[in-house]
Formats: sequence, C-alpha cells, structure tokens
Amino acid sequence: MVRERYLTKSRFKLATECPTKLFYTGKECYANQNLDDSFLLALADGEFQVGELAKCYFPDGHEIKTLDYEEALNETNDLLQLDSVILYEAAIASGNLFIRADILVKEDDQIKLFKVKAKSFNPGESHPFTNRDGTISAKWKPYLYDVAFQKYVLSRALPHYKISAHLMMADKSAVCPTDGLNQKFRLVHDAT
Repeated sequence: MVRERYLTKSRFKLATECPTKLFYTGKECYANQNLDDSFLLALADGEFQVGELAKCYFPDGHEIKTLDYEEALNETNDLLQLDSVILYEAAIASGNLFIRADILVKEDDQIKLFKVKAKSFNPGESHPFTNRDGTISAKWKPYLYDVAFQKYVLSRALPHYKISAHLMMADKSAVCPTDGLNQKFRLVHDAT
C-alpha cells in the first residue's frame, strides 16, 4: 500500500524557499542535513516552550498526540463534532493538503486558528508586517505564508465554518511579570 504524500505546511514552506527542495524532500536517497543540526534542534526546543505557554491562554484543550496521519485526522474530526472545543495540534486535510494546527478554537460555526511562533513583534508599529510601499516585509513572509496556507487548508476542509487566522507571538513592548519565565518550562526527554 502506497502512503499518500501530503503537501504539509512544512513542505509548503520548503517549496516557497526553493521548489527543487520540495522534489527531493522525504526521499530516502537524499539525506536531510538539517536532521542532525544541533542549532535547529535548540530552536525547535524554544518553539516548543512558546507553544506550551500559548496553551495556557487556551486551557482545557484536547491534544492530538498521535503522529499517524489517519488516526490524527479521525481524532480531530470526532472532536470537531462538539459545539465548542479547543484542540492542540489538530490534524486537517483537504485533498493532498495536510496541516497540524497549533491551536484551534471552535465555537458553533466559527473556528479560530492560532499559529504560535517564537518570534516577537511590537504592536505599537502602525504596519508591522509591511514595507513602506505596502509589500510584505521579507522577514515576515514565512510567518504570513505559514498561517495563510493553514487557513486555506482549513477553509477547503471545513467550508461551512467561518474561519479566522491569527499569529500568536510575544509582545516586545510588554514587561514580563514573572522573573525567569523561560526557566519554568522544562524540557523532559522521555526515553519510552
């Protein structure tokens, strides 16, 4: 049985950087040099900490833990039958498109998608995502493409819902009321 090769959010992001990389990604005969990059692994740990903090803003959610595509899709679809639900790592597919949404908040016919990023911004800036000429700033393109792709997949998969997309990031201008907040999120590596 041939496993469906989805265009995931990660593969979409890769294609926006370099279409040739999309062709080679996931093929066993071509090694991915990023898999052993300790710097990238450290960045992923930081992203994990921010993701865990974001869940505190949306308590009592259901986390879709399985990495199996079909199991994750089935579990997500079952939970979306509820009138109101908060999902972490929800799996959504439409055709050959597949995403794992950081946080989905469903209330009746509305779904809010929250993409959590370990990037900060200043909400006091009048146009934080664009250049003076109105074009998207290069430093923000990956983040905006990311959330746009996820909203697109959600809209295709769940056309009867009103879907809004949000980037959730740290506010540069805010003062943290807790000293050493990052120290409160410990990474524990489970050997099982």
